[in-house]
Amino acid sequence: MFTFVVTCYNQADVVLQALESVRYQIREYGRGRAFQLIVTDDGSTDGSPDAVRGWLEGSHGLFAETDLLFRKENGGICVNYVEALRHIRGERFLVLNGDDLLAPFDVFEITDRLDEADMICTAFLKFTGFGDIERAYGTYLEVVLQNFIRGKTLRAAVRLGCPVMGTAVYRKSLLSEEVLDFILGFRTVNDRACFQRILREREDIRVDYVNRPFVLYRISGTSISNFNSPTRLLHNREVAGLCRAEREREKSALFRFLLLWQEKAASFRTGSNRFVRLFRFFSPYFVIMFWLWLRHHREIRRMERELVDLYWVECSAHCRRMEECTGKSGLSG
Repeated sequence: MFTFVVTCYNQADVVLQALESVRYQIREYGRGRAFQLIVTDDGSTDGSPDAVRGWLEGSHGLFAETDLLFRKENGGICVNYVEALRHIRGERFLVLNGDDLLAPFDVFEITDRLDEADMICTAFLKFTGFGDIERAYGTYLEVVLQNFIRGKTLRAAVRLGCPVMGTAVYRKSLLSEEVLDFILGFRTVNDRACFQRILREREDIRVDYVNRPFVLYRISGTSISNFNSPTRLLHNREVAGLCRAEREREKSALFRFLLLWQEKAASFRTGSNRFVRLFRFFSPYFVIMFWLWLRHHREIRRMERELVDLYWVECSAHCRRMEECTGKSGLSG
């Protein structure tokens, strides 16, 4: 049983495209597998649950099991996330936000690598509008850095609340009750809180990286991918809270100082003054990034170009195809 999780909140106009990208994966690459679909809705007021139900009526036989977890009241991303994780039946799964898309490449080829590793870090591309892929190479510096953040550096970066492993896939067996309870202490930093707690419990984690798009992130006025959105501002405050929670548990005086430094840097991101926001670049995470860039800048530049140049055309076409699928079916918001 392979599980697809789609989380939704007021995304009736785009969640069907996310579901269509799931259908695409099953039809193109999922032969011989059984699938569970979990769709969570966090108290949407725009008809998202009805849109999802309508899509499922035209998807009979696609899933062996379907779980619709629709909350009446908004509880936050983390509550939505943990509720879905508790309903996963199999060991292999992936989580997709309702405004994003799975890339047009075989996701099972990547998740099958969990036979050899505990976590697989994956790449992504960003898009806006009608499949317009963000093609500036520097946009994906943090993505390809996952190939070089390993061992003690990886654990330090995750404990500092850094945006690494955002689209990583991992085994369900790593999700202890302690991990789930820790995630529930926040509202928006579900993935960072998850990885922070997993790596605290399991220092021997084996991690690999695949420089191929796994997810296509939609940039909109309200998405976390938009650095000026209210959601992103809340997210930055949550990252600061994540550092604060880690600092309270930390025994090393040096690392407590680094966590305090990173916490303040995350707070600077929410400042209204552009000059204050510049101080976010003086943080432990940017020191890590700069150090890795100095050591591996040629390989990093090559990987950035590879990620964009090899995949942007097909990913752009896929975005348009998913939108056309929902439009033709009459199910789009």
